[in-house]
This record gives sequence, C-alpha cells and structure tokens, in this order.
Amino acid sequence: MESLQRALRKEELVSTGFKAALALEEEKKKEDKIKIVELEVRMSKSILEMATRVVEEFKASFEMKDLNIIFGQNVFIKDFKLYKGRVARRFSKLDLRFLKEEPDEEAGPFGAASDPSPTKVVFEPFEPTVKVPETM
Repeated sequence: MESLQRALRKEELVSTGFKAALALEEEKKKEDKIKIVELEVRMSKSILEMATRVVEEFKASFEMKDLNIIFGQNVFIKDFKLYKGRVARRFSKLDLRFLKEEPDEEAGPFGAASDPSPTKVVFEPFEPTVKVPETM
C-alpha cells in the first residue's frame, strides 16, 4: 500500500509539473499574441504615416500642379461652352460670332496673354444702379 501511495504522490508531482509547464506555455502564448497585436498596430501606423507623407509629397509636386492646371482649364472650357449656349438661347438676336474659336489663336496654358505690357487698373467709386427699399 505504501508503494501505491508513493506512486500516487509521484503521479501528483508529475501532474503538478505538467500543469505548471502548461500554465507557463499558455502565459507565453498570451504574451506572444500581445506582441503580435502591438507589432500589427505599429506596422499599421507606419503604413499610414508613409501613405500620408507620399500623398503630401505628390500634392506638392509639379505633376500635381500640372494636373490642377489641366483640370482648371477643362472645367473653364466646359463651363464657358455651357454659358455660351445659355447666352445664345436667352439672347437669340445677339450676334455671338465673336465667341467662335479661331484655329490660329489657340493658346497654351501660359500663352493667353498676348500683350506683356503692364495694364493700369483704375478704381472708380461704386454707385448702385438699383435702389433697395429700406425695411421698416
């Protein structure tokens, strides 16, 4: 009977050792998971910072400035054509031939000014053409 008790104690000791080893292994797994999450967060922040920096550099680049100029020109041309159509419909008796494009006068983005001499701006006092009734 004594040998059985010793064998039982030995089994309990071994079982306790296994439980301790298993608990240590579980603790290590938890620590590893925490490290993985921390690394994923750091990596996401780094990617976000890098993307932000790349976008800011692109915004400041000449390529972006050129794209803005082209976009502005296209919007202006489209709006001008729409406006020209509205004016033609509203003022059907008006001679609008001066608005037609001539092939020789196509200007690039910086070729719009044909006279490089400075112009004098004259400011005149503003006088309203319509009187607004006063509210009581």
